Amino acid sequence: MTFTDFKTYFQANQGHYADLAWDDPHQLTAAEMRAVRASLQTFQRGESSEGHFLYARAKRLGDDEYTAAMRLFIKEEQTHAAVLGRFLDQQGIPRLRGHWLDTVFRGLRRVLSLEHTLRVLLTAEVVAAVYYRALFSATYSGLLQQLCRRIMLDEEMHLNFQCFTLRHLSAGRGGVGQWLRRHAYRALMAGAALAAYAASRPTLRAGGYGLLSFLAAIAAEYRRVEGMQRVGALIAVRGGQPVASEAAGPVGAWQWPAQQLRAAQ
Repeated sequence: MTFTDFKTYFQANQGHYADLAWDDPHQLTAAEMRAVRASLQTFQRGESSEGHFLYARAKRLGDDEYTAAMRLFIKEEQTHAAVLGRFLDQQGIPRLRGHWLDTVFRGLRRVLSLEHTLRVLLTAEVVAAVYYRALFSATYSGLLQQLCRRIMLDEEMHLNFQCFTLRHLSAGRGGVGQWLRRHAYRALMAGAALAAYAASRPTLRAGGYGLLSFLAAIAAEYRRVEGMQRVGALIAVRGGQPVASEAAGPVGAWQWPAQQLRAAQ
């Protein structure tokens, strides 16, 4: 697998929101609105970064294929913001201009190196991977479930992309320094998980997650992405076949999650 493979994947994945059911007549009920309104606003804001800082740091790596893949990755994140924003507009939910959680993550990404920036980004994407599972189950909106399914597919490949890059950046490291870095970012992940639960508790609870089950899901996801960062490890696409590090490219992402849409009772 190479950065060219990720660039090719992101290119092929453009436009996969074009056939969303925007004519879905379902309007969120009062209970659904209480469950998802605040967290939807928060995550829509979090997806809306223009990515100038991240792209500038990516260019410093000096790899044109990585830079191209990063540009497409940022564009995909902006697409998430656009479709979530359109859903908010359709439901009469105002968009946020700012949120403390988004401000914290943006600030953390702007210090230190590209590797640090990506590790902070990876932390946010681990949270998102679990959050969108909960959001999927929190309402009966077919359109919102469509959005969740497609964003989950995208986030799966985003995790793979960041893990592959981090493996490239940290190759050859070891010893006490690497041990300290690993535990520092585990601590960051734990703090981010607690903050995300505090900010999105109604959605997570409506989607079947209490505090302990949410933290357990985050821990399992983080263990998985830690494993993919090891040199020589498989880049495992959930729901498809594992992709060996020397394979032609990521496959199988479109088959996950194999979950039936929730139908109104």
